[in-house]
Order: sequence, then C-alpha cells, then structure tokens
Amino acid sequence: MNRHTDGEKKMTIEQHSENKFSKLVEQGLRNGGIHVCASKNHGKTRLLFSMAKELQNGKARVLIFDGSETWLYAFDRIPVFTVQDRDIALIEDIRTTEEIERYQIKNWNLVKFALESYSDILFRMKTRKPSKRGFFIRTVINYLDQQQRTERETRKGHEARRYFAYFIEEAQDCFNSRSTTRLEAEEFLTVFNEARNQKEAFFTASQRLTDFSKTIRTKQVYCLGKLSSEDTNPVRRLEKEFKIDFSRMPSRLWFMESETFRSPDWKQSGKPYQINKEVKKKYIDNLPKKKGFLTRLFESIGYYRPTETLEPDETDEDEEEDQLTEEIDSTFGTEDDFEPM
Repeated sequence: MNRHTDGEKKMTIEQHSENKFSKLVEQGLRNGGIHVCASKNHGKTRLLFSMAKELQNGKARVLIFDGSETWLYAFDRIPVFTVQDRDIALIEDIRTTEEIERYQIKNWNLVKFALESYSDILFRMKTRKPSKRGFFIRTVINYLDQQQRTERETRKGHEARRYFAYFIEEAQDCFNSRSTTRLEAEEFLTVFNEARNQKEAFFTASQRLTDFSKTIRTKQVYCLGKLSSEDTNPVRRLEKEFKIDFSRMPSRLWFMESETFRSPDWKQSGKPYQINKEVKKKYIDNLPKKKGFLTRLFESIGYYRPTETLEPDETDEDEEEDQLTEEIDSTFGTEDDFEPM
C-alpha cells in the first residue's frame, strides 16, 4: 500500500486547486466573461489579479480599467496609461439637458496609439465621475471590437487571432442601471451581447449584485463569495440546491459553475509602470514631418534650388511642431502631472 506524507498530500491538493482555477478562468474567457461579487475584504481584487495573470500567459490580450488605484500599486508589471479627468470633456455643441453626458476623449489619438503600441494596458482612470468612466471604457472597447470584426472578415475561416479580456474594477461605478439605459450605451450593449462570438470576454467585480447593471451581469457567469443579506435573495435557489450559505462563506472561497474553489495565493511580480510620457514622445516622433512654407511654395511652382545651397525652412517646421506639442500638452498633460511610480 502506498503511503503519502502530509507534504505530498498538500501538494496534490494545491495542484488540483490550481488546475480547477485555470479551467474555470479559461471557461469564463470562452463564454464571454465572469462577474465576481463579494462583500468587502473577501478577496475580489486579488482574485481578479490572479485571473488577469492567468490570461496574460499567451491566452488573451488583457485590458484593465481601474479607478480605485488598487491595480496601480498591487498588480504585476504592466504598462499604465493614466486618464485625467480633463481628458474626457463635454462636447461643445450640447444644446439640451438630455445631451448633458455626451462626451469626447480629447486625446483619443494618443489612446489609440497606446493600444497599437502595447499588448496589455492598465488604464488608470483618475476621474471620479461614473459617466466619464463608463464613456471612456465603452469607447475603447467599441474601438477594439470593431478591429476584431474587421479581422474576422479578412482571415481565412473568419476567426480572430486572439482573445481580448477586459477587466473592470468596481464595475458599479462605471455601469449602473441608469447608464445602460441611455442611447449612447446601445452600441456597447450590442458589443457585450455578442462578445463571445468575437473572442472577447468581460471580467467585472462589484460588492453587491444589485449595484451593478442587471442588463450586463445576468449575461455573465457568476463567481460568488460572501454576500450581504440583501444580495442573498437572488441566489436562494443556489443556496438550497448546493447547500451553501453565501452570508457565511469563508474568505477567499468562491462558488462558480456548480463548484467551489479557493483563490490562489497572490504574489506581486514587478510593479506597474507609467507610459504617458513615452507614448506622447513616440506619437510625435511618428508624425509625418511637414515641409516648411517656402519649400512647399517652390515645389508647387516646379522650382527647385540646388541641393548644396538648399537650407531647410527650420522656422516654419519648428513652429508647427511647437504648436503640436502645446496642443498635446493641453489635453494629455505634461510629465509634471504624473506622480513617480
């Protein structure tokens, strides 16, 4: 008879738990996403950390949206793009009170350039307005979804190359019941409903089920921890069927897809790093150089001065670049606007 030591048994249990966790995360990725819900201090954010890290290992492109600063200081090494409150502004031609939440992203070209330059990004949203947070997230996701659809049209077999995983911390601060009933959210809801077909998945978290938009969360797989008494009513059937008391769930224990599992231990590896200044510089460097006024004038009339006597019209070029830099600084901020990390 084979006898196992306590150490061997512990390793077997831990290995089994890790395999179960990996299987559930991959299942959530393929089914369109997971909504994590639990009371404060149960371990929601650390669970999302582990899920994001699991998917970063070649399984998906990870985009994180966080306004709580938790990911900024506690997640692994990842590029951080800070979004200031001033970067999301009201459209100037608003005429009625019904249009009060019509926004525009003033540095949208820089956001797109960051998405093209980095695979995984943590968007640090410094605005405290839920409407602005929701608008920014919807805009980025709608943009990436359109890229997925375009890629499917051009690829053999009509399959996108890779998955996209969107992580939204404190999702109730971005999408509540009111925000998802407005017309400007209708495109995003279509993207959300068809996410699985486009190889996109949403990983969201909230402290209470009722705070987060029912329109969104009911289409996700639930991952439930300890719940408040107000939130146990929607899951009474689960409690009765699986003999679980969600109001007394031990810390880090979760129920998902008819089984329970314990979230992995989280150990930070490296620290997130700011890319705003780097993105700004690369964006300017990649802009096509405009010719000076005199050069354009001579070329338009077909006159070219000899090469050895040709002098660049530095005044015009420098002035145009200075104006561009000022415009970017006015919407994107200078390096002094960002804290050292």
